[in-house]
Amino acid sequence: MKLRAIILGLAGLFSASMAFAAAPLPESSKGVPIPQDKGYVVEEIKDGLYWVTEGAYTAMFLTTGKGVIVVDAPPSFGDKMLKAISEVTKEPITHVVYSHAHADHIGGASMYPKTAKYIAHVETKKRLQRMNDTSRPFPYGMFVGGKPVPFPTITFEDSYTLKVGNQELRLEYKGDDHEPGNIYVYAPKQKVLMKIDIVFPGWTPFKGLAVAENTVGYLKSHDVILSYDFDKLVSGHWGRLATRKDVEIQKQYMQDIQTSAGKALQTVDFYAIAEKVGYANTALLFETYLAAVTQECAKLTEPKWIKKLGGVDVWTKDHCYKVIMAHRLD
Repeated sequence: MKLRAIILGLAGLFSASMAFAAAPLPESSKGVPIPQDKGYVVEEIKDGLYWVTEGAYTAMFLTTGKGVIVVDAPPSFGDKMLKAISEVTKEPITHVVYSHAHADHIGGASMYPKTAKYIAHVETKKRLQRMNDTSRPFPYGMFVGGKPVPFPTITFEDSYTLKVGNQELRLEYKGDDHEPGNIYVYAPKQKVLMKIDIVFPGWTPFKGLAVAENTVGYLKSHDVILSYDFDKLVSGHWGRLATRKDVEIQKQYMQDIQTSAGKALQTVDFYAIAEKVGYANTALLFETYLAAVTQECAKLTEPKWIKKLGGVDVWTKDHCYKVIMAHRLD
């Protein structure tokens, strides 16, 4: 009993240390209500173009009169994408577009017909082939509820125009950002753009600039998005569509982080920290220094944004660290 009491006491201390009192969320952070009986929402954006969400992820599909074009397949949807499509049309799925290779957005694509044409950037196909290597310890998509997906049957490097029936999608690659191969999917008739894992409407991006592989490319992608003539953006997350204003707001937030990171790098004294920490343990010295710079960056950024975007107090430090490293190295 004494040992059990000690364990419970330690568990309580651990839980308390891990608790995080998050700031209240602004209204702009709230997504569309999800009906409990269905578990998803499907809505027409315009002229046969629909978006689907279960509250955490977003995807879209397009009815053409000669078949359905579907873009992405988040495994968190389960079969909800199929149900959403059947709710609005009897057309079969004839084309599947992968926005990029990350399993949390396309890991459910095995539910689509094998006879469909699968379209992606060449880099996405390379990554899927690499991640399907049987020597890997865990199957592709395993940890997000997905599994190996059909390889793209059509690939492109710069751009590809998909015309089916009375609809058109323009697929374009503008360089590395979130992940190599992450494309822009543009519906010109509907003035709808799909670009995944860059903009998080009403929120700060997911941890570490949404785990972007290319920090500079990620930051530049906001301007690329705004170069398109769009009214609505399917951005991949958080249960609502984004607008141009959402993109502009996040761009301003990112610009502030870059400015704050620059100021922090200029004002935090490395040598003053070294005098306290010492030079013997290089790892400890640099970790202490980078933590201080990151903390200063977040301190400069958070007050302006804490009431404007959800999660600012949770993930701004992670964004600051990524930008600080880009300032130092890129």
